[in-house]
Amino acid sequence: MNLEKLKQILIDNKIFVKDKSKNFIAVCPFCNDHPDPKKKGHLYISKNVSIFVYHCWFCGCSGPITKLIKYITGDSEIYKTVISDEEIQENYKKPKKYVSKKRFEELKIPQIDFGSFQNKKLYVRKRTNNQIEIEKIPGLVFNFLDFFRINNIDIVGENKEISNREIDLLQSNFVGLLGEHHTFLYCRNIDPNATFKFRKIPLQIDTLHLLEYWAIKVEDPTRDTVVISEGNYNILGEYISDSLKIKDSVRIYAAGNSFSYSALLKSVCFDLCLYKTNVIILSDNDKKSYHYKKFLDENKHIIKTCKIYMNKSGKDFGIFPQLPSQIL
Repeated sequence: MNLEKLKQILIDNKIFVKDKSKNFIAVCPFCNDHPDPKKKGHLYISKNVSIFVYHCWFCGCSGPITKLIKYITGDSEIYKTVISDEEIQENYKKPKKYVSKKRFEELKIPQIDFGSFQNKKLYVRKRTNNQIEIEKIPGLVFNFLDFFRINNIDIVGENKEISNREIDLLQSNFVGLLGEHHTFLYCRNIDPNATFKFRKIPLQIDTLHLLEYWAIKVEDPTRDTVVISEGNYNILGEYISDSLKIKDSVRIYAAGNSFSYSALLKSVCFDLCLYKTNVIILSDNDKKSYHYKKFLDENKHIIKTCKIYMNKSGKDFGIFPQLPSQIL
């Protein structure tokens, strides 16, 4: 794809706003964008040469870049100066589901040795109700020692991220899940009576950890729900997913700080082309309704339905055995 030519077409048609690392940002020609001139620029155009799409975060329109070029120029053939027919044919051979290219170093996951970790295998089977094959769960870590070794991660020892005693505890009693962007390792104790239940280990330093999420890799079009929670929540996490009966519909579990929920949802939706989704938010008890009403207003173009549950007992779900209360 000729990105310079695409950029020039956007400039010539007076909709270009900004050139970012992964996208061109432009004024949406379909809805004319935000009415405030200072806030225009909601059309994101992917610069990924293997999947050329656009999406407007204001009106929700989306599609292939070829359609956008034809619309703004009125020329049905000029798109060929940007994208060749060979590239289009190659793109259509690929799966419809788009998984974003990682921005960070790819980390290796050791092969799971079920013989050495039978207790962890039984725990995962119980938590997933045998609905997902363990081998197909992405980012699943049983052997922490091997994971740190093969990725040359030196975080163990004096003045390091975790102590030698803690690594022994992780190795014996914890299951790990690697986030989609490989910036965090989410760890969950398989002992339900343990006082030390969670551990979130930073692996790569960057603000992207605020937009980290864990995706279920299942080819099921009926799964269109995104669960957003502040803290260490995932499919292996807590009884809460059972009480809400959401496991069969959830496609993405996302964890981030509450002030970044809007950016987190947009990141997930754009990465996986989920432009209309059902959202479930697991809220802390210190957040007010107006906080989420603002969230809903900012993201109404990509949200189909939204349910917000509050944990009145504490900061994070799962620490206290109390069912959530729906607030919105």
